[in-house]
Amino acid sequence: MVSFCVSKLVPALRKWRMSRLILSIVILCTWFPAAAQSNINYFESLQKRLTQDGFDLNTIQALYKEETVQFDFKGVSSFFVYQEGTLNYDQFTEKAPIQRAGDYISAHKAAFDRVETDTGVGREVITAILLVETRLGDYFGSGSILNTLSTMAALKEPRVLEAFWEKVPPERKLSRTAFEKKARDKSDWAYGELKALLKYAKRENMAPHKIVGSYAGAMGIAQFMPSNALTLAVDGNRDGRVDLFDNEDAIASVANYLEHHGWRPGLGREARYKVILHYNRSSYYANTVLKIADLLKSK
Repeated sequence: MVSFCVSKLVPALRKWRMSRLILSIVILCTWFPAAAQSNINYFESLQKRLTQDGFDLNTIQALYKEETVQFDFKGVSSFFVYQEGTLNYDQFTEKAPIQRAGDYISAHKAAFDRVETDTGVGREVITAILLVETRLGDYFGSGSILNTLSTMAALKEPRVLEAFWEKVPPERKLSRTAFEKKARDKSDWAYGELKALLKYAKRENMAPHKIVGSYAGAMGIAQFMPSNALTLAVDGNRDGRVDLFDNEDAIASVANYLEHHGWRPGLGREARYKVILHYNRSSYYANTVLKIADLLKSK
């Protein structure tokens, strides 16, 4: 490939300084394999699968032709590398976040009054969850949920899986066996979430490729996965739409989620802890939410 590029470029570049010639050769020669790879339609099989499952062919094809719909190597690699960072939920129990949470409860008093009456879920635990999840709506992710879920779902196809494997930096890779097992598991899970996203977006008249969220595909102030948004999110402000980026809808949806998983008035601490684990399967997370709720009650 290098000899081919040199033979083509030298006649046209004889008057260039040697440094520019060498740089041009390197750039052009390394471009060819990258360009060939970028032409792979990573979502081709995925689109066929979606239409076979009942989604409109023209709608799906138009969606995956959108300029912002792309295969997300970088974002999805988070699922397939060793994560050495540690979470710091304790930051949310400090004075400033607790004060903001108290102000949030005051600002949305009417919404909390309604959900406490309807579900029995206390405003303090709802607010604690929203604080930990998105800092009360300050940050709910900036990546395309459609790209994230489509990329993971597309790993079902062997050639896509291979292309993804090649992109993961060698020093951060799992073993090939562990990678393939995780990819199979995540692919099936992501495909279900992708279908839920498309159904939710259609029901709420939203453009799926414009919905942003976390690297895991969670959306909105409450960080619901699409399957939960489709089945457990509710219209808190009663405007006829379920919009998880709206505070009142997020508040009501968290309450509905917790009630669905067993929250009842008068539950003991251990029972409340077990319900919160349905939201996030982390003991650290559940204990932090309960601690924040206790701090809010004592204000």
